[in-house]
Amino acid sequence: MLARTSFLVLLPLSIGGCSGPPPSFKEAENLEAQANFEEAAQKFELVCAEGPASPECQQSGAKATGALVTAATKATEKNEFGKAERLLLRALALADEATAKDIEARLGKEDLTEGVRFEQASADTDKARAFDTMNAIAGGNTPAAALAKAWIDKERPGLVVAQVKAACGPEHQGSCIDTFEKLSALPEKPPGFDEAKAAHDAEQKRTEKARAELDRFIGVFMQRGKKDLAFTFCMAEKTAEIEAEFQRIRACEETVYDDGKSPYERFDARQTEDSLFRRRVATLGDPGLIATYEARRSGAVATGEDPLKALKGAK
Repeated sequence: MLARTSFLVLLPLSIGGCSGPPPSFKEAENLEAQANFEEAAQKFELVCAEGPASPECQQSGAKATGALVTAATKATEKNEFGKAERLLLRALALADEATAKDIEARLGKEDLTEGVRFEQASADTDKARAFDTMNAIAGGNTPAAALAKAWIDKERPGLVVAQVKAACGPEHQGSCIDTFEKLSALPEKPPGFDEAKAAHDAEQKRTEKARAELDRFIGVFMQRGKKDLAFTFCMAEKTAEIEAEFQRIRACEETVYDDGKSPYERFDARQTEDSLFRRRVATLGDPGLIATYEARRSGAVATGEDPLKALKGAK
């Protein structure tokens, strides 16, 4: 009777001692063989919960880490940069010290960081901000650079339409004249072109009177430039005739300027003209158009000619 009882007690122990590895370990290995590395890592992470004292538990952490790193590599090859970053961060949490250093190095590589920036910019609803980011990425040598260039080519027409609307609208975000020139230069009219053109035309109508006044100012500056050039020529011509400089100045002023003003009065009048011009040009609210008028003014004063007319004549 004693012997039978001992046998019955030992039988369960014998059966328990012959149990195999935790089920998740075998499932993980099968998934690895099928190249399902992320799912394999999840299974490896369950091994210690199923068999904390099993030899497989001791291996499961390193195996889960390796599977996650491999999954991250595969994700990077598919340009899934955000996914790769998340997988590496998961691997980092499981890794030993030596492996962790390798993973940290991978996380810091430009190929990955620029790829993550590309994905973030792609999801950005602010297309103008995304465009700036994409331009920066496209200037690099990472795999994301080619993706950014393709994004720019695809999104540029729609972005230019948005830029025209913003620049020609009441907020004047940018130059209406410059952005509409870019839009007009596109080989095909993108969706929204008509709305953008309407905004541009409305802005042209708004500034029509101011531009007409500024054009008249340019004529005044051209006359100023011609007079000043004539004065300079006169001074050089009379050098041989009149020795004293102040006498040459007086003679040339009488010859060139016929406004009946003293030099001080003429200076004050010009200051007033310049101030009125700048006040009027500020009402344009368009940095591109303002720069054009400022350049025309400077050219007119320096040469006596309107640079814009000279440019049109050359074309």
